[in-house]
Amino acid sequence: MKKISNILAIILALVMLLAFGSSCVNETPDPEPTEPAATAEPVKDDPESTTVVAMVGNEPIYSSEFYYFLYQAIREIYYKADNVYDPEADDAANLAKLKELFYSEDEEGVTYLQRAADRTLEISQGFKIAYKEGKELASQENAKFTVNEEDLENTISYIDSEADYGASVYGCTRDEYFFYAYGMNVNDAKRYTRQQLYAELHESYWADANGYVIGMEEPTAPVEPAKPTEPAEDATDEEKAQYETKLSEYNTLKEEYDSKLAEYQIEYDKYENLKTAYYEKFREEYNESENVYAFRTVRTLYLSKKDADGNMLSDEAIAAKKKNIETYVSLVVDQGLSFESVVKGFSEDSGASSTLGLVDVCVYEGNTGDLPQEVIDRAFEETAVSVTPILVETDDGLFLIMVEGIVNFDESIGLVVDSSTANVDKVRGNVEYAMLARLYNEYVEELMKKDEYALKDVDMEEALKLAKDYIEYTTEDIGIG
Repeated sequence: MKKISNILAIILALVMLLAFGSSCVNETPDPEPTEPAATAEPVKDDPESTTVVAMVGNEPIYSSEFYYFLYQAIREIYYKADNVYDPEADDAANLAKLKELFYSEDEEGVTYLQRAADRTLEISQGFKIAYKEGKELASQENAKFTVNEEDLENTISYIDSEADYGASVYGCTRDEYFFYAYGMNVNDAKRYTRQQLYAELHESYWADANGYVIGMEEPTAPVEPAKPTEPAEDATDEEKAQYETKLSEYNTLKEEYDSKLAEYQIEYDKYENLKTAYYEKFREEYNESENVYAFRTVRTLYLSKKDADGNMLSDEAIAAKKKNIETYVSLVVDQGLSFESVVKGFSEDSGASSTLGLVDVCVYEGNTGDLPQEVIDRAFEETAVSVTPILVETDDGLFLIMVEGIVNFDESIGLVVDSSTANVDKVRGNVEYAMLARLYNEYVEELMKKDEYALKDVDMEEALKLAKDYIEYTTEDIGIG
């Protein structure tokens, strides 16, 4: 999983390595003018892009949208390619390998750049279909789901605020900052956001129509009134009278609260029953990929097989460390010392003194604590909390681990580092999200086959140009002062 995390870091870096342009470079300032300079007029945002890459029915796929979705397409292709990322190489070398991949051909003689352009067109097509369907559904009389105009305006306002902030921080225009961060200018981002809200609305319609809703909102517990503080023994008659008045008001509120609490409990029990039945829809999905969705809380003692300069230790030195590992196991098994104490005392991980070697691992969420894949695989072989430490040896180090907590579809067992992020609801929610995303995408793919939603008037020359532009940028192209 460490490899995937690193790949994702490179891809995320690519998203940031956009055509920022020299106009956003903070140049060395000119000498102070002898007279005060006039305040410059703020640069106006550019209008929405009008270059069209393809059509979906009568809906255009604009170049800004295509460029935005390139991230997803490149990431998908990158994940499928083996031995591309080298964790020992620097960023420049890895980016060079990335370019080499996308300019090379697959087994069918098609360049990966062409594959990226084709996949981006598919993603863009699906987005436009969801947008069009959602907008049509929202326009119907007594529509069950609608786009909240207030929420839309708040989102647009947020875009403006972020653009102002980014331009201020980086010393550039709002559009330059937004293109740096998102691959589109401010007005393109606003247009995309409006469409995205309708696309999400369509997905809500689909989920509701297919029974993927719990059936009721989680009820809110009533707030218990605060009982007034009794007056002191030497309180005045007026203070005592005020207390009696407040106590009477409290008793009335308390009766109302008790009644509401009883109603709430009935509603909450009903909600919990519906929730339990609802999530049973996803159990089979979870069972098929349990080790993807479940959490393992792993405590690790690490000993490196390399010296401070990154050179491999001698066979004798590594053998000595393995003997030390045997001693650490004995301290836990034979002498009853806590593994936590052993980790704190002997781990070569610089962060062990603060974390005590403990990390919540979830493959789906990409939480690995930088543990190598061999360690993660071994941890997920454990179906119960560990009784004794387990040795896992990799090319670079020795890992002595214990699984100290398990969170699965039904329960949380043992320790977790953070119960707010590693819990049963999170496991179920991740399964739900993944399964519904897959089913919804399959539904949209069926819609793609309809003539009214066919992809047409494709400007492949423009699509390939955008894809090439996307992977050609390096850190030298970014002008952030």
